[in-house]
Amino acid sequence: MDRKIFEYLDYRAFLQDYYQNKKASQSGFSLRTFSDRIGFKTKDFILRVMRGEKNLSAQSIQMVSKALSFGKHESSFFEALVWFNQAQKTDERNEWYERMTAAQKAARFTDRQLLLAHYQYQVYSDWRHLVVRSLIGMKTFDGDFEALASHVHPRIKAEEAKRSVELLETCGLIRKTAKGKYELTNTAITTGNRASKTALQGFHQSCLKLGAASIDNTTSTERNISGLTLGISEQTYARIVERVNAFRKEIAQIADEDDKANRVYQMNFLLFPLSD
Repeated sequence: MDRKIFEYLDYRAFLQDYYQNKKASQSGFSLRTFSDRIGFKTKDFILRVMRGEKNLSAQSIQMVSKALSFGKHESSFFEALVWFNQAQKTDERNEWYERMTAAQKAARFTDRQLLLAHYQYQVYSDWRHLVVRSLIGMKTFDGDFEALASHVHPRIKAEEAKRSVELLETCGLIRKTAKGKYELTNTAITTGNRASKTALQGFHQSCLKLGAASIDNTTSTERNISGLTLGISEQTYARIVERVNAFRKEIAQIADEDDKANRVYQMNFLLFPLSD
């Protein structure tokens, strides 16, 4: 397949792409063929794994690696990737992510285009990075990290602002001009279809904590917090999600058209069950 395992942040997506590629290029390749090649006794197990209904075990990780003829570094990366996706806690995910990075470096995987998927995880793993990016888009920044950090709320250190700038520049989200000023490469960004859900979990968790803290440290005139408790069906839930997604895009467009922006805000949408 054209895309390599090192490009992925979701092992299920990798398996789906691998299967679809083989099915398209090899006549007669099926889920049963795929399952037999790996050595799974339950023929629909690989399908349930790809759908997210089942997880891989330590033994099945090795079986998949062998069946797909992974080399040493590919196997190490795939194993870390699986545990990264299946980890329940942020600390565990970060630990496995570091192992993924180590395996990637060991393989000397230096293709910049493919590395962007992994830089994306770093960008979204800490709320500070996107705040710094937004500030650079609104205010003149020429390398004064102390001044840049002073605009962030809650306050961050100059060293943290510098790390954010270096990461954003590496990712190609900002650039330094010939005059020594920094600017955005694009006014708006999106996670895109290739983003792993796990890449956003830490970001959302930190934003929720910041939102809760804002109740005490921000005046009511500077924030807007409200909520609804609803009794709805699955069909109505789907309708609401559709409307929320459309509204989010509308808000993003309004913000993109604002040529007088002077402050960074975080807006989150929540809809989650409170009963079985």
